[in-house]
Amino acid sequence: MFNIEKNNKKIGDHLRKQIRKKYPSERQFCKAYLEKEHMDINDEEIRKMQNRFSQILNGKKAIQTHDLPVVTELLDISCEEILSAGKECVPTASHITNYSVAASKNPNVWRKHIERKDKLILNYDEYGNSILDYAFKFRNYELLKFLTDNGYITFRNTSEENYQYNFGADTTIARRKISDIDTLGSELGYTDKLRANMLKLAMENEDYSVLDMLHARETPMIFFAALYNNQDREPENYVYEDIAECIASAPDSVLDYFCTEYHILNQKTNNPPFFLYQHLGDVIRIMVKKGDPRVLKVINKAIEHNKKINKLLTKNLNETIKEVKKELPLETEEAKKMITLLPDFYKKCDVVKEQCYFKWNDIKTLTSNIIHANVKTNNVKISNALSELNASYERVRSKVDWRKK
Repeated sequence: MFNIEKNNKKIGDHLRKQIRKKYPSERQFCKAYLEKEHMDINDEEIRKMQNRFSQILNGKKAIQTHDLPVVTELLDISCEEILSAGKECVPTASHITNYSVAASKNPNVWRKHIERKDKLILNYDEYGNSILDYAFKFRNYELLKFLTDNGYITFRNTSEENYQYNFGADTTIARRKISDIDTLGSELGYTDKLRANMLKLAMENEDYSVLDMLHARETPMIFFAALYNNQDREPENYVYEDIAECIASAPDSVLDYFCTEYHILNQKTNNPPFFLYQHLGDVIRIMVKKGDPRVLKVINKAIEHNKKINKLLTKNLNETIKEVKKELPLETEEAKKMITLLPDFYKKCDVVKEQCYFKWNDIKTLTSNIIHANVKTNNVKISNALSELNASYERVRSKVDWRKK
């Protein structure tokens, strides 16, 4: 027994994510649906199917019972996963394996399996068996004949040069690109996919020890901008859109976790925590669009953070001017250089960084990030809060820009 998600919008959002994983566009998915149902495939029919699924994906209509068998097979997910908006994932009866294909007597099943882009037919399974092993096990002579009659498998003949050394066979089924094979190690080392998926599951389970272990609030850009003055060090495959979406839908305690300031990795622990989750603006945007009333609390946390950084910048500037005045006239070039020592702003990740004289020859650094959100709403209260948030962001920006002049 499982709980059916009553919010059609959540079901639609989950379906859209699954479609994007399997198809280059929703149009291609609709075309595949028509092909699966042996319906006419033309621009008008595809348009109609797109319109129908658009209403399902946007939550305006519920997915229909007769859609479920087709959609589950096209997306390789279960009915339970669809109807629970991804909360219940169970094995699907339609999950294709070499074992099941080798047992089939249907040439359409064989042909479709051969044409799969992932080239599953060329793989050995967890038992170390290939599709040919299972074909012989099931004595499926029809499948074996199909493969040879259609040129998918060819036996070497006496005219071949190496026939005397090898009585083997060849296949015309092309392998995947070498870059797509045996890539687990490189994928774990050079992409953020595993970490992102672990973060999402840790959020669902409210496991803060794992979130802390994975430095869930830190991002590559923040890390490199803060520690190495480099804002471009973001991995090509870094994942954050799905994480922001997950945070926006997370329980209150998880939302609070990502709205809490933190110390960056390697930052001195005796310093106050100055950083806020870099993509909190995206979280706010998603929550506003979903009409989540909790967004007001998130916006207020971001405003509080921006104001804190603005206050510190002002304090540092005044302290610097005070110390410099003790030694030099403020009009001199040397004094101006001291007052404007390395104020900087990294727009890609909204990090502000400056070094200030608190005492003569004592330079201290303030490094933090600030938050803004590009989204509009008809809710007056939230709209006002967004205006205040973005104004607090611009106040810091203008202060940094003024210092750089």
